[in-house]
Amino acid sequence: MVFSVMAGVVIFGYAAWSLVRYVRKTRQGKCAACSLNKTCLSGCSDAAEHRTL
Repeated sequence: MVFSVMAGVVIFGYAAWSLVRYVRKTRQGKCAACSLNKTCLSGCSDAAEHRTL
């Protein structure tokens, strides 16, 4: 019984954490949420503006 409760807490806790992380990254936008945003050479409009300046 205790194991079932603990497993449920772990599973739902991870699901909630993943959902919160996803929402935070989507609020930042495509390029800001990317892990390569500092060195990215793709065609992001924000990144392209900073390179031309």
